[in-house]
Amino acid sequence: MVGAGPTGLTLANLLGQQQVPTILIERNPSTVTEPRAVSIDDESLRTMQAIGLHEQVLQNVVRGYGVHYFTKPGGRCFGKVQPSTAEYGFPRRNAFRQPLLEATLREGLARFASVRVLFGHTLESLTQDAQQVTARVADAGADALEIRASYVVGCDGARSLVRKICGVELRGSSFESRWLVVDTEDDGDTFWHTRVYCDPARPVVNLPGPHGTRRFEFLLRPDERDDKMLQADRIRELVGPFQHGRPIHIVRKTVYTFQARVAQRWRIGRVFLAGDAAHLTPPYAGQGMNSGIRDAHNLGWKLAAAVQGRMGEGALDSYEAERRDHAWSLIRLAMNLGIVMAPRTRIRASAIAWFFTVSGLIPGLREYFLQMKFKPKPRYKRGLIVPARGHAERAVVGRMLPQPMVRTAGAGERPLDQLIGPGFALIAYGTRDTGVLGRLSHPLWDHLAATRIAVVSPRAMDSRPVPRGEHYLCVVDGTDLLAPILESLRDKLALLRPDRYVAGVFSIDDEARFAQCYREILRLDPKSGELAGPCDIAERSLE
Repeated sequence: MVGAGPTGLTLANLLGQQQVPTILIERNPSTVTEPRAVSIDDESLRTMQAIGLHEQVLQNVVRGYGVHYFTKPGGRCFGKVQPSTAEYGFPRRNAFRQPLLEATLREGLARFASVRVLFGHTLESLTQDAQQVTARVADAGADALEIRASYVVGCDGARSLVRKICGVELRGSSFESRWLVVDTEDDGDTFWHTRVYCDPARPVVNLPGPHGTRRFEFLLRPDERDDKMLQADRIRELVGPFQHGRPIHIVRKTVYTFQARVAQRWRIGRVFLAGDAAHLTPPYAGQGMNSGIRDAHNLGWKLAAAVQGRMGEGALDSYEAERRDHAWSLIRLAMNLGIVMAPRTRIRASAIAWFFTVSGLIPGLREYFLQMKFKPKPRYKRGLIVPARGHAERAVVGRMLPQPMVRTAGAGERPLDQLIGPGFALIAYGTRDTGVLGRLSHPLWDHLAATRIAVVSPRAMDSRPVPRGEHYLCVVDGTDLLAPILESLRDKLALLRPDRYVAGVFSIDDEARFAQCYREILRLDPKSGELAGPCDIAERSLE
């Protein structure tokens, strides 16, 4: 892998967890020391949980912050977004500092003997054939290295050399916007929500951070030069009115040009693109880094499965098929939020403020914005999923399953993912026949090492003890979080992928057909011509 930012470090942890031999190269001497991304969402924290680092990450996070929209500095607040739900097990919006996150992810790699990290190494060239990729890597003051690998993933940012070597273009909107970004520390402001001042004269964003840090973002006008705006006196002039006499301790200042772009292709033979190398997202929705972590989780379990023979190489095409549409939907969300945060005229600013004010008087609309329901949820309609057969199945298949706290026999409450582990799972819901999991017999489930879990509603249990299963775990969903999702599928089972998306739904009578269908989707059926045998893939591990 090339690039040790959040995407590359997360991907390396996922592969290390599966004992996949991995080499991560980074041209810089270490992880970043300056703040960059500042928002981590519930899906990304769930990925941190998947790699066993969520507790360490949460130590350096402001949990569950919202956004308050103001007409101007000192003006009225006309809208709030303060999500309080945690359907995936974590608050929807959280503030963090990238250097602390990257340090945690890097330390996490020390757990895995299969992962090597080469800082201070620069990619010089890439070539590939049908069996492997060869990378030439330079180390200052030493001879160049030649690394041969099954696959290469370019996680090397917006100016990705991997993308350029592969001749892949960035395509998308002509949207561009220049912002002065100022990061401070030892800040005495205790307000833990983001303030957005939607003032056409100068839109400003004021974001909280952990450990007394804060970020200010100021939209620059076309006639304002970067060098002039980066001068200390000018920055203090801009930041001062928001500090109300408190001292200003600046740790970073820079000018960013926000863009909206997506790579033309995300897979080029044995080379993949992820994170900013694959898509550039304006930061208004706080989803740029989070999209990269989604890439890492989606691609990580698939690469591990391909290398270890649990799926065929052709199934890796599903990475782009599943991730591209959602990445684009978040780019569109960010662009639309940019219109709200940075209105071009007074008329537009007044119209936006009026709309949000009226929306706050209508309960349905108020909850829609307050709980951040406007954020597009990932939904896979193609890829490594078995198409749904009815309305009830369509409401589940291809979606991320919520994560409730569940109660087990004699073990208290735990998050559901902790019981599932890093792999596949078979989920049965309801009390009619929890033993159905013990009667599954297709060899695919053992091939996928799928954990079997029966989820029981608390309404059906009353005060009775949690039942025990001989070949499966039985848990009680104490919050009934899964009921709206799985209630209509009481007589069926759900196959859950390692990234917590529902791969498909089937009944016990339909087990053989479903399993065979999923074997073909995973390119495990010899008739597909994609996989001759597990050993063929296993022999292609990193050298």
